[in-house]
Amino acid sequence: MSRPDQSSVHFPSLVIVSGLLAWGCFQVGPLYVGNELQWLAAILYFCTALAGLRFVIESLGLFARYLEWASAHQATGKDGTASWAKDKDIRKELSRAHTGPFWGRMATGKKKPIFSDYVSNALTVAPAGSGKGIYSVITNGLSIKASKVFSDFKGELVCILKEALEKRGETVRILNPGGLWQNIIGISDCYNPLDIIVDDLERPGGLRDVPDDLREQSTQILPEPAQSDGENTYWREGSRKCMGIAMILESMIEGRDATLSSVALLIEDRDALEHNLRWVVGIAPEGNPLTGGPMQIENCAWAKTHDAADLAEFIQWVRAQARSLLALMSNGENRTFNSFISGAQQALAPFAFGRLAPAMRRSTFDMNDLKSKDKTTSLFIVADASRMEAYKSYIGLIQWCAMTAIKRNANKSVPVYFIMDEATNYKIHSLESLLTWGRSYGLRLHLIFQDISAFEKTYGRTTVETLLSETEVKQFLPGQRSPRTLAMISQLLGDQSIMSAGLSPNEQGIQENTGEAGRALMTADEVRRSQYGLLFIRRSLPALIEPISYAEVHPWRKQAGINPFHGKPFLKRVKLRLRRWRAR
Repeated sequence: MSRPDQSSVHFPSLVIVSGLLAWGCFQVGPLYVGNELQWLAAILYFCTALAGLRFVIESLGLFARYLEWASAHQATGKDGTASWAKDKDIRKELSRAHTGPFWGRMATGKKKPIFSDYVSNALTVAPAGSGKGIYSVITNGLSIKASKVFSDFKGELVCILKEALEKRGETVRILNPGGLWQNIIGISDCYNPLDIIVDDLERPGGLRDVPDDLREQSTQILPEPAQSDGENTYWREGSRKCMGIAMILESMIEGRDATLSSVALLIEDRDALEHNLRWVVGIAPEGNPLTGGPMQIENCAWAKTHDAADLAEFIQWVRAQARSLLALMSNGENRTFNSFISGAQQALAPFAFGRLAPAMRRSTFDMNDLKSKDKTTSLFIVADASRMEAYKSYIGLIQWCAMTAIKRNANKSVPVYFIMDEATNYKIHSLESLLTWGRSYGLRLHLIFQDISAFEKTYGRTTVETLLSETEVKQFLPGQRSPRTLAMISQLLGDQSIMSAGLSPNEQGIQENTGEAGRALMTADEVRRSQYGLLFIRRSLPALIEPISYAEVHPWRKQAGINPFHGKPFLKRVKLRLRRWRAR
């Protein structure tokens, strides 16, 4: 845009002259005195009219030039339309009642609290020291009134939440193999993962589910590597087969008293395993039929509940499996069996003896309680952070058991929230599939971890892509440090179009040059240095959020228990008062 031409009217001068002429019209007197025209007044009126007309013309010209200038300085969005969400942009995504998943409050505008539910999955990326416990895990434990499953790596979550949840009528179940903080939370419950197999044996028509459930549970105990390319799959499948046969033997014989500890001990004792296999098929070591015949599977108490044809096929399948493994054991060249059994022994070792074994005895509660319409249950799976190599297998297995029970429960519409803190410290079998269809069963997964690279290391690259596409809510707490995570956040935020301007001389004077270019809404470095968190809710614009700890929310700050690592109440200045929130 150039400087106006020298022949153009000087607009301020025009304004002054027009004003003086208008003032003169008021001072000169009337246009007519009697019937006689006053020429001085007429000339002054005429000049004033001309000046006013010129003023209007010049004003319209200036307004047109302003519109031209504004248009030249307004981005078209061709290089990106990213922008920050305002209150009105995410209003439709918020819960009117102060209940459900809590994500902090808006950092701009009216700073409204953000309660927004999801029906499938959510994620929180929170580096070490960013306060994911006080800003996300505990706040969601207090705000969500449906059934919940927590992974609690130090036992602090259950100490803080137990009393508050029980006071509002929830049933709290605690699996605490390490006996942490028993003086606060009491004696641990027990849950037996083999209940899934025993349920199949006792449920009419359930025999046909036994092979699949054995395969699923064995794969959870001995999972594939995150970046498996198929190498050595044969050996892992063989180890899982050994575990499956030992599980079904224990379950058929011991029923509800069968445990993974007894399975592990059976796998360790080769003579006992061979004895049981020979009993199932009815063959003595010399190759002769056993005197008493094979195991009378058809006479077991659970066998009476099944169709005769299904039972006959099941018995045939069990004996075929036993015969196959027995052949490997009896073969003179039994290196294959030794490799199989060695893998099974290593996978089951954490459950054979130690802290985990007592917590996996006969169950003291039913996982189906999580889907009850009449009561709300919160389950805490407590781990000992000093023994994570053993406990990560336990946490993954118990969560798999809970999810399996939920998927098979008839109350599909009843939601159960899995608040999966430190989700990269253990592995859930078939998590990628759960992310896509878990919502059909009421499974609502909230995965919380430190950075994307750690998640990929545990679950693989394709699961990362599925996670990002299948999560309705993505929360990134301040303090992000991972270069890959920072780059991903910047990419998720998108680009905005911005205008740039410069001055250059030309024949008419000085010309302003404008241009449009794309720029990231926040660069990776700006994300790293930001004091605010970021929130993506479905298709809404991204929001800058201020994380709010439970110690800053009334009434949660007084309802929460004491963190045993601190030994005193955690109270800070109130930033948020939930006037519409009710405990029940």
